[in-house]
Amino acid sequence: MSVKEIQVGSAKAAPGRIGQGYLKVGELAMNAELRVPVMIVNGRQDGPVLWLNGAVHGDELNAFMAIRNVCGAVATDDLAGALVCTPVCNPLAVQWRNKINPYDFLDLDQQFPGKADGQYSQRTAYALFKEMQEVADYLISFHTVGTSFAAEPYSVYKFAPGLSPQMCESIEAMALAFGVRLNCRVDLSSAVGEVPGGVGGALDVNCSRAGIPAFMAEVGSGGRFQPEAIAIAEAGIRHVMAHLGMAAPVTAEKADQMIVTKRGFLYSDYAGFFEGKVQPGEKASKNAVIGNVVDLFADIGVIRAPSDAYILMSRQEPVLHVGDRVAFLGLEWIAA
Repeated sequence: MSVKEIQVGSAKAAPGRIGQGYLKVGELAMNAELRVPVMIVNGRQDGPVLWLNGAVHGDELNAFMAIRNVCGAVATDDLAGALVCTPVCNPLAVQWRNKINPYDFLDLDQQFPGKADGQYSQRTAYALFKEMQEVADYLISFHTVGTSFAAEPYSVYKFAPGLSPQMCESIEAMALAFGVRLNCRVDLSSAVGEVPGGVGGALDVNCSRAGIPAFMAEVGSGGRFQPEAIAIAEAGIRHVMAHLGMAAPVTAEKADQMIVTKRGFLYSDYAGFFEGKVQPGEKASKNAVIGNVVDLFADIGVIRAPSDAYILMSRQEPVLHVGDRVAFLGLEWIAA
């Protein structure tokens, strides 16, 4: 909790002040330091510390601008608590314009809580998580879907085995406060195989296990700035700040929210060129056409929804191989 001076790396801010600096996370040959930029907006009033983290994957850029805009608009005299912002936490991956970095090829969001004497990504995770444990009361981990896909912004919050009911309630309340229409509740005790790869090393999961309520905000597509998604992310940050008592309530119409309780990827059994027929956020009926696959000589096949589903993510990249993802589907849901 503030009110007190907050320091992360070289960034330092007394109550009522804004601090800027860097957190060293690595070093390359020729003494080139790898640093994560840090901004601290410290309010004059007592309140929680909300940590905003982005670009854990290097192509996830919308949150950078959303966090920058919010920090530039917050008046410290009116702020209860503090914002700590690391919107570019994987600088090598951002430089490479890729999900992962070209140094050790590890997914940073599978390395938390990190390892002090490990590989670069493990050391980066360790340096970040050490500061988060010392400073943060709450955390939002910002992401986007991949550059080949489109998505309406949605939230993802995870219940890891062993979390208390109170922690789960706090996580869910914060995720829903973000204010987007589709919200994915993932029970890690039963969601094995829902997405490729592991989630045990995810930042939000490890924060929650460490007593810091956290969730993921998926805000659009990767590789570019999307003004509409950025605006939704800005509004979401302000909604969460109001929910946590850090700022005055935001007057805005709230979307009819759904909680998606089961998800799954839809993969292609065909190869060729994909012509998508659905948009993210749409609800598709069972057997609805998700897309057609063609080549120069023939219509190759039709990909259909396996059941009624919400389209969380839809493929925009036409070149399609067998086994490629064509959509991410919400398969079961309830009203929030």
